[in-house]
Amino acid sequence: MRESFNRLGRINFALRTLTITGTAFALNVLADALLRLTQLPHILFFAVQIVFFSLFGAFLLRPIDQRLRDVGLAGWYRYPAVALWLLSVSLTAAWPSGWQVGLGLFLLLLVLGCSIRGNPLPMGLVSACAPTESHPSAYEVRQQNRPRWFISSIGFARSLLTLGCCWLPLIWLESASGGGIRIWFARLGYCILSLVWFYVLVGRLDDAGRWPRKRYQLLLIGLVLLIGVRGRILGEGWSASAPGFLPYSAAHFVHLLRAWLKHLNGYGILALFLFVQIPLVLLSSKPRTERSVSAKDGSNKHEPAVKTNELALSGPFEYLRILFVIACLWIPLIYMDNAFEGSVGSWIARLGYLILGFFWFAFANGRLEDAGWAHSRYPPQYVLVVTVASVMPLAVHWVNGYEALALFVLIQIPTVFLKSKPKPEEPSLETDEAGGPVIGPE
Repeated sequence: MRESFNRLGRINFALRTLTITGTAFALNVLADALLRLTQLPHILFFAVQIVFFSLFGAFLLRPIDQRLRDVGLAGWYRYPAVALWLLSVSLTAAWPSGWQVGLGLFLLLLVLGCSIRGNPLPMGLVSACAPTESHPSAYEVRQQNRPRWFISSIGFARSLLTLGCCWLPLIWLESASGGGIRIWFARLGYCILSLVWFYVLVGRLDDAGRWPRKRYQLLLIGLVLLIGVRGRILGEGWSASAPGFLPYSAAHFVHLLRAWLKHLNGYGILALFLFVQIPLVLLSSKPRTERSVSAKDGSNKHEPAVKTNELALSGPFEYLRILFVIACLWIPLIYMDNAFEGSVGSWIARLGYLILGFFWFAFANGRLEDAGWAHSRYPPQYVLVVTVASVMPLAVHWVNGYEALALFVLIQIPTVFLKSKPKPEEPSLETDEAGGPVIGPE
């Protein structure tokens, strides 16, 4: 009832503050596991922590405003409250041994926010706004209006394939960096792709009706915090801190899994990561309500198709002929690149690669447009998959340039099986007995 008046009670304020703080610390632990933030210089690490927790401080503004409105205080009190919270959560980054002070400041914020009794609600408005069968409560309205995104099984499989193709160059960049600055670009890419994967996972679970309840989310946050806190106290890594509080059988399994993963490189771990998500692809979509179906259909109807030049439209065998011509023009460039070995001629060859790549992208888009597949994200995903599948073996020295070109051509041969979509019939102009034009067939 208080939330319907844009207020927040003492218990809800404490629970929401604890949830936001726990989520911030859990994501901080995961970011440290992915990016190795503790390896940064101390000043830079402290600045990153301030920026990270400041983003979560923005999520805390709404509960603080609702709590201030409930107790009847001015709105400018939000600024010292957020500053107190930010100081309490980021103090350990600058002063690791002062976590007791940070904990005390956080408890002070909770005590100040929960000690003041809220103003009573107007009885007339309470009786008028009481939920009935025809007027649902504020919580039910908020759940009905919660933004939803649905990702089908095919869409989830395509998303996993796209993420895998984006992940492969990052693994190669990390292995080839030699501990330099390029390793941080790779780790930043891991973090961004992890957020995209989480978004796709939520859409798949929401589409299948398997979205976990809130208590399971809080349990996962608590588990991540427990692992991270124990690892930092004992000075151990992320993987080494887990088995200490697990049962013997689970700890033994974790030790075996860690020993097995040591024999896998980044590419093997990525393949395992994609393989364990196959059961999510097999989950069937739940039945849609009329509202969600209409919203989904409306979004698909207004989804624009990729614009294609009419000269680039090509049928199945015509596209293969164009692909053969591009490959024939590519062979001299590969020879020039190998012959000059990084000199001016090599850069001219690479410029030729770029020009031929633009031509190939245009005709590949035209082939998909001719088959009726140039909508949604199919053309960029097609180009990404073909590029990664032909360039990555060359980057890891599995094949040479000519073999990579042959692989580039071979993996596009299945486009022959994509039939051209039927073209719309143009209306014919005919004359009737009176001499006027007649539009359409007889």
